[in-house]
Amino acid sequence: MLGFILKVLLLGVTIAFLLAWGYVKQQRKTEELLNTLYRKCEDKIIKELKKTDALTGKDIEKIIYGTKASLFWSKNKLQVTNSKIVMKHLIMDMINKGTIEEVLNSKPKKYKLKY
Repeated sequence: MLGFILKVLLLGVTIAFLLAWGYVKQQRKTEELLNTLYRKCEDKIIKELKKTDALTGKDIEKIIYGTKASLFWSKNKLQVTNSKIVMKHLIMDMINKGTIEEVLNSKPKKYKLKY
């Protein structure tokens, strides 16, 4: 009898934990989608900067336009449709991280990898 009660309590605790974990995961889904999208865009920019010396803002906009991101456990997807807004956020973030730097004395602003 005592074993049966312990098994029922263990089952209840397990179900409560799984429900709480799913709820938290659902709340953070949008944030995870955005992080995945930004990470994919950063990877594309870095890959292109390794091929070329420097890129302008327009070049970066063209590179990241149409980039898609999704989470394997969700049917929600994100895609870059307005690359100008995403580009501004990415450039500032990458400069703050120290990944890229702005080329000085260039009329259209250019960005290159920081060595």
